[in-house]
Amino acid sequence: MIAALDARLPGGGNCYRRALLEMSLDAGAARERLHLGLRAHGGPGSGHAWLASWPDAADASSYDAVLET
Repeated sequence: MIAALDARLPGGGNCYRRALLEMSLDAGAARERLHLGLRAHGGPGSGHAWLASWPDAADASSYDAVLET
């Protein structure tokens, strides 16, 4: 369902949108921590969102700031 939505929205996939959709569709995902990694320079591609269980989760040390909810 998430991939189908990504294909229909401008700009294609978006990690933050994917994470929020997964959390809204799956009770187990809703209980996980959402991570937001941000780089100080800002702009496109300067951040990433992921759930703790994602196998390809980002390396938090590659960001200037990481927020967890």
